[in-house]
Amino acid sequence: MRSGNFHGLQTVAIENKFFRIETLAAAGPRIVRLIPKWTGENLFAETPQFSVNAPYGEYHYYGGHRFWVAPESFSRSYAPDDVGASAREVAGGFRITGMVEPGTGLRKTISIQIGSEQPFIIVKHRLENFGKATIKLAPWAITMLKPGGAAILPQQIGNVDDDGLLPNRRFALWPFTRWDDSRLKLGDEFIIVRSDSTTGPFKLGYFNPRGWLGYVYHDVMFIKRFGARRDEEYPDCGCNCEVYADARSLELETLGPLVELAPKMDVIHTETWEAHNINNLPKELFEGRSMREILA
Repeated sequence: MRSGNFHGLQTVAIENKFFRIETLAAAGPRIVRLIPKWTGENLFAETPQFSVNAPYGEYHYYGGHRFWVAPESFSRSYAPDDVGASAREVAGGFRITGMVEPGTGLRKTISIQIGSEQPFIIVKHRLENFGKATIKLAPWAITMLKPGGAAILPQQIGNVDDDGLLPNRRFALWPFTRWDDSRLKLGDEFIIVRSDSTTGPFKLGYFNPRGWLGYVYHDVMFIKRFGARRDEEYPDCGCNCEVYADARSLELETLGPLVELAPKMDVIHTETWEAHNINNLPKELFEGRSMREILA
């Protein structure tokens, strides 16, 4: 591991020929930088001054990737994590373990593994219950990407039953979301949510059976892959993924199923990250269509 600095906070980093990935060394767990080597630019938003007041103290967003608990609430999701974390090197990467949160009894760990031959990063989120009560919750992985790009949200295609009579899509909207938002483009195969630095909040959630989300920023496409289980209960009206946009960033969010997390038990939620030049995307991803055609 190499050490670094993120707006005055110590970081640790690993890299290969594809990426440099950087996390806070003593806070979080937070991943604050993902730099594709061919760009030299952090794909993640950096928001070191952005914070909110929460029941257990001020919560700092910092930017980048964080690990939350759903359903969202100030008392459980916004537990401050500015101190008490530790980073440890493991085979192929490192592990960042947070402290046991005083208000929730939960402890969060993010493990990162990168290979040497493929542009993939495995990000494993582990949530442990050190409290005395069973908690119904879902693990929630949130990546803040810098504004100026567009999210690609694949939709369900075709029938979900033999007769073709049942609905095949469902969506969740937040009170501030508008269907006529100029950033939103509804397509039969893909939903596009554009990001800029001048507009207010927008949020959309849905059940995504295709198991991936994307974000295009200039000539880079960032992809998050995750498991999708039709037979499980998810929070937020059945959402396993969500997108949030405001002037600071665009968030790609994935959620695990709701679980009854008993004391001394844990739950794990895994994402696989990729970053590609949009001129060299996997051919099967869009069935022969170019990203420029999809975004047009």
